[in-house]
Amino acid sequence: MNEQLIEERNTLIGRIFTLGGSLLFLIGSFIAVIAAYQAYNRVLNSQQ
Repeated sequence: MNEQLIEERNTLIGRIFTLGGSLLFLIGSFIAVIAAYQAYNRVLNSQQ
């Protein structure tokens, strides 16, 4: 019983870290998209 509890706790901790990593990746992706959009607009406006 105790071994199963420890295993489930470790699984939960692992999934929390996975969720945190996924959220950081999502935030980083949004920042990259915003930066690329701003760079695109800068180039587009400099050609006019």
